[in-house]
Amino acid sequence: MSEFLPEDPSELPPDRWARMGLNVEGYKEMRAMKLARDANAPAVGAMAPDFEVERLGPDRSRTGDTFRLSDARGRPVGLIFGSYT
Repeated sequence: MSEFLPEDPSELPPDRWARMGLNVEGYKEMRAMKLARDANAPAVGAMAPDFEVERLGPDRSRTGDTFRLSDARGRPVGLIFGSYT
């Protein structure tokens, strides 16, 4: 991430500042927050952390049935994240 968010804010071109809508202090806060978040993220190629989610019915209603990632070990799993609201 450091190549995308350099430690020295002066390395960012003016058009990037305009897109971000931040001042230098806001940039430093945002960068620190992202670095802290990324420190807890699994490495690329590492096993995904286990989780459990509730399955929805065809009409998007709650079913009470759950899916746990570890139950699918050894089988391909596609995860689709999105909002249906």
